[in-house]
Amino acid sequence: MEFRILQTRWGWFGLVAQDDQLLATFLPRGEPQTRASIRKRFPDAVENSALLPGFSTEVQEFFEGVEVDFDVAIDLSAMTPFRKRVMSACREVPQGKTASYADLARAAGRPLAARAVGQVMARNPLPLVVPCHRIVASDRTLGGFSSPGGLGEKERLLRLEANGDQGRGSPVPIRRNAKFSKKQARAGVA
Repeated sequence: MEFRILQTRWGWFGLVAQDDQLLATFLPRGEPQTRASIRKRFPDAVENSALLPGFSTEVQEFFEGVEVDFDVAIDLSAMTPFRKRVMSACREVPQGKTASYADLARAAGRPLAARAVGQVMARNPLPLVVPCHRIVASDRTLGGFSSPGGLGEKERLLRLEANGDQGRGSPVPIRRNAKFSKKQARAGVA
């Protein structure tokens, strides 16, 4: 198991991988905070400053406001089938768009499981790659966000994606994602 910490415009981003599959990501913080978070969850991980170079470049571009499609293998093997379906469906929500917890529940084949989807998103080990910040409440309010930056960070990520302006300026309107469909989500479901 290996980890890497890379500097972005927003701070130090962390990633942990094994056998070229991403296990966890850590949204930008100060370098000591990111390192401590990785060490706490993965005490045996070895630092590798060349880990997943293509993905690392995409992360840096994302925080510059560039639209990216994170093309990296992720390890969902320890998750339940439902959790895998939710995570895969979430990956299908395009950058700059949002979907509701209920939309994700329908896409995962459990239309009445919006609260369960919220719990899956709250435990998402792969923020950005599985873009839980794009999932909002049915009334289009932000809902929750378990990152240390809380709802302010969720809103800032959505503004970045909508405006490409490093999250400054007027907030992105929370809206329905007309392009997100059950069919798209199922295409990525394991």
